[in-house]
Amino acid sequence: MLPKTVQDFYRDFNFEEVITNPPLPIQKFLDEEIKFISRHVKQGSKILEVGCGYGRLLNILAEKADKIVGIDFSEPLLEKAHESFKNRKNVELWFMDAQKMSFEDESFDYVLCLDATFGNMPGIEEKVLNEMKRVTKDTGEVVISVFSENAKDAQLENYHRIGLTGIKDDGAAVTSKEGFYSRRFTKKQLQELFERARLSCDVISLCPINYVATGRKNA
Repeated sequence: MLPKTVQDFYRDFNFEEVITNPPLPIQKFLDEEIKFISRHVKQGSKILEVGCGYGRLLNILAEKADKIVGIDFSEPLLEKAHESFKNRKNVELWFMDAQKMSFEDESFDYVLCLDATFGNMPGIEEKVLNEMKRVTKDTGEVVISVFSENAKDAQLENYHRIGLTGIKDDGAAVTSKEGFYSRRFTKKQLQELFERARLSCDVISLCPINYVATGRKNA
């Protein structure tokens, strides 16, 4: 039997459980992320959220955005989002691979990957970041929120809490038998990723277990 993949996990697991009543450090991450995005994103923008899931942040973004587009590769999560936002005229949801988006170049003012979702992309982080850059306007911004190197204990507590099995940590990421993968990043790793993508990089910490990296296209 082949090992389960991240795609298998998101197809079969209710990801909403991962961020519902999590350990306090993770709840702090989620709460501070909402505050950051609410003040950072400009009113009237066109926004793309990569890995929007069931839409935890879409309601907040929809209040700020002229148009908000969410993409995900989990059909069950997108079904939940569709039901929640069916009456929101400025919200669009698409089943899409973040490595090869169907949007035209320079389509969005902000391209976001939040909720530590960027850390759930083993081996494809650079491809996804380059795609995010491609669809960002020259005057726009890429924003990524991830677990920091200090998040291990909170990750392990959370994933045991929701009943994942075969949990292991390789020093940089937590994996489970179900196919879950959750990576931590150092500030230097984020800076190097953005540098390879030819994006400027400003990294801040919203709480001890989080980094937010923002970048613009280099001249």
